[in-house]
Amino acid sequence: MLADGDPGWDNARDKLRNRPAMARNIVLPHPELSADPELLQILRACADPVRLAILRLLAEDAFAVQELCRILDLGQPNLSHHLKLLSEAGLLQAHRDGTHTFYRRALPASGRPEASLQIELLHALDADPLTPALAERRSDVFEARAERSRAFFARHADAFDRQRDLIAAPDHYLPVLATMLPERGQRALEVGPGPGEFIPVLAARFAAVVALDSSSSMLERARATCDAAGLTGVTLLGGELPAPGSAIREASLAQPFDAIVCAMVLHHAPDPAALMARCAGLLADEGVLLIAELCPHTQDWVADACGDVWRGFDPEQLGTWAEACGLADHGRQFLAQRNGFRVQLRRFTPHSTATA
Repeated sequence: MLADGDPGWDNARDKLRNRPAMARNIVLPHPELSADPELLQILRACADPVRLAILRLLAEDAFAVQELCRILDLGQPNLSHHLKLLSEAGLLQAHRDGTHTFYRRALPASGRPEASLQIELLHALDADPLTPALAERRSDVFEARAERSRAFFARHADAFDRQRDLIAAPDHYLPVLATMLPERGQRALEVGPGPGEFIPVLAARFAAVVALDSSSSMLERARATCDAAGLTGVTLLGGELPAPGSAIREASLAQPFDAIVCAMVLHHAPDPAALMARCAGLLADEGVLLIAELCPHTQDWVADACGDVWRGFDPEQLGTWAEACGLADHGRQFLAQRNGFRVQLRRFTPHSTATA
């Protein structure tokens, strides 16, 4: 074990102090804390470029072992060694999802001496962009996830309602979600409308409604819902939301929205944090982002039954993603569902609105 005054500790401390990006952020421990085993374990775990790359990749997402192997271009035994060291240092958490194991960043343990080091280390890592090679291979993984989701909905659009109702019936949570909407507004966007049950609710409150879905099969079902209800002022679009800062080619997406709704969409998204950021980029200054999502669960069968990519989300995780894209938590409700599922209903607003 290293202690203050040992050559190994002195070298590690000098390296940290000589790295500009980290020296600005990390407060080194006092000498009397330098022998803390948890603190030293974090330092040892981070003393490797591969492990730092893993932590950087997991900034806003969770990846399966096979996905990390692909992104980092590493064999599984080599990667497993790095994941083990990071997990033992308390920097990663793993969860099983069927036959796959996903890894994500662990939350710092509040009140512990090493927590501030962990937080500042991650902040320093996140300030640096991914290398082009890592970014490209990560994009390939996201596209593979998206393709699996599109393929599922193309095959199972007709049976989707039956499977979905086994988990969370829309008539249970959509009326509650509607109470979180503004009473009136000019423009609303629903991402992933599915069969379109919520579109009439939006059309009754907003002058113009846009519904966007990457599944052509589900979009046709939404169109049938609009036609049956005789709705006007509704635009149905196929495709994905534009990334923040990118050119917006669709005229109906060019102006900000007073409300954006993602009801049971994030757990199908290949990159849910990026989807939230794209929604935030399209919000008006006083707009609201409404999200209905599953809380974490262990029911693996939903992947085959409903095409879920993720097994729900921790409420804190959604809050962290919202904070990262300039949104503040402005209301939440939780509903119990059959088979033990729980639904979280979240209302996010731009920080300027929440603090006004």
